[in-house]
Amino acid sequence: MPRILWSVGATVLAIPALAHNVTILSDAPVNQEIAGLLVWVLVFSVIVFGVVAGALAYTVWKFRARPGDDELPPQVHGNDRMEIVWTLIPLLIVMVLFVLTAQTLVKLKRPVAGAMVVEATGWQFWWDFQYPDEGLRTAGELVIPVGQTVEVRITSGDVIHSFWPPSLTGKADAIPGEVNRLQFLATKPGNYYGYCAELCGDSHANMRFRILALERQDYDRFVETYRAYTAPEPISPLEAQGKELFDAQCAACHTVKGTTARGVIGPDLSLFGLRTTLGSGVWENTPENLKRWIRDSAAMKPGSKMPAFPQLSDADLEALTAYLYSLKLDGFDFAQLPRY
Repeated sequence: MPRILWSVGATVLAIPALAHNVTILSDAPVNQEIAGLLVWVLVFSVIVFGVVAGALAYTVWKFRARPGDDELPPQVHGNDRMEIVWTLIPLLIVMVLFVLTAQTLVKLKRPVAGAMVVEATGWQFWWDFQYPDEGLRTAGELVIPVGQTVEVRITSGDVIHSFWPPSLTGKADAIPGEVNRLQFLATKPGNYYGYCAELCGDSHANMRFRILALERQDYDRFVETYRAYTAPEPISPLEAQGKELFDAQCAACHTVKGTTARGVIGPDLSLFGLRTTLGSGVWENTPENLKRWIRDSAAMKPGSKMPAFPQLSDADLEALTAYLYSLKLDGFDFAQLPRY
């Protein structure tokens, strides 16, 4: 009996701590709304647990066998009043949670005036991001401003995927031929992790993305600079060799803004030198990882549709790496953003 009471008390005392931990995990408005619902669910759960466990403990203690009890106690075969009560109480709890959940869903689904629109297309196994108002395109990493609601219009180019940045909002499926919408707002700068939450093939677990939230002035500068961006000309023989290799081997599938590379089959590589990751959010963007990826991406990411290039020498890989890292905007370093 004391142990049961101690457990109930400890659980009740844990509610504020759990709610606080959920709150500090992310102060994104969507997650704050969901955290509020979680508090109500925890409160009702503890009440139900306390009542049931308390009644059970009382019953065990009250009607325990005592020395000399050789006969059966009086038998009770039903209590209509109690049955009505323990049916109405759960019904009331469910109705309260239903109303609170409906209010939250309506609030979260309501369109926000002035939201920034992004079109996200899922492919096996990477994400393509289009900014229709700005006329820009990125891949694997979505750059957004802090303090402005973002509406992501989500679809798929092949199979069903699911777009999910858990530190900012919930998830929405990416379905071929359909467009689902998801709204969220980042309240502080950071590198937010995102995942595909729908089994989509061999590298489902490796289909990730990042959302890079910048302060308003930094985002505006990013958009302005990117609009005027053209890939810089190689400044060294190594970069020039890399550009020649890229034009010969990669330009048919990839785009680099301001060059003859206009492929749309693979991710846009215009700002590859700014990326914090490669392989769609899976590996750190380091020269060693990049060389392995170019040599045989499927060895790192099963199911990758990028062909292997075993014919490239170490010198070729060095040149390609040098060229790709030259593709960036001056004055930006996304790797310094805190991660969530």
